[in-house]
Amino acid sequence: MKSLLNIILVCAAGLLAYMCYESIQIPIQFNKEAANREAVIIQRLKDIRTLQENHRDKYQTYCSSWAELKNFAKNDSVPIVIKVGSLTDAQLADGLNEQKAWQYLCDPKKYKKEIEKFNLSKEAFSRDTMYVNVLQKDSAIASRKDFDINTIEIVPFTENGTDTFNLAVGSVTTASGYSMALFEASVEYAKYLWDLNEQELANKIDDKNQQEKFPGLKVGDATQANNNAGNWE
Repeated sequence: MKSLLNIILVCAAGLLAYMCYESIQIPIQFNKEAANREAVIIQRLKDIRTLQENHRDKYQTYCSSWAELKNFAKNDSVPIVIKVGSLTDAQLADGLNEQKAWQYLCDPKKYKKEIEKFNLSKEAFSRDTMYVNVLQKDSAIASRKDFDINTIEIVPFTENGTDTFNLAVGSVTTASGYSMALFEASVEYAKYLWDLNEQELANKIDDKNQQEKFPGLKVGDATQANNNAGNWE
């Protein structure tokens, strides 16, 4: 009887130790896997932001659909400035800046005195604008092995593999009366953490809801200006 009791106590102690271990390891494993997935998704959201900001810089609006954004990235062009040379400390100290220097050099007859005064020449200093494909401008994006413009809208790690980021555009009028375009792209935790520990996922979602924050990852905001910041930044 005593031996049986000892066996039961040993088993109970082992079970208790296992439960304690699991109670510690489950959140650790959940957070580790969540962080790994979120690193991939954050990069995708950064890529979306870069492309959207290129569109805004050219057209003063954001793309309202994934088809529009992908068409822009594949087929449109954006300006880049080709720079040769830089101004010297002496030129800068005398009040010259790049805009003025290039203005003088583009009209040498009108600005002959200024060109001589600052000792300017197109051989030593030039600024020229050329147009390149959107993905050529941001070659750091296109050159990454994990980047595919054709699937830019797809959220990684979802259950069916076809879920897309939420995309929204909006605008806000500033105090000066200027209408500012806005956009946001987002995805809920439940979409890409769906197969992880159910209780830990519920806790993660509830934590954001308690703070009245979006329960997922989001870049930009379609209702208020936030400089297109990501909610992880």
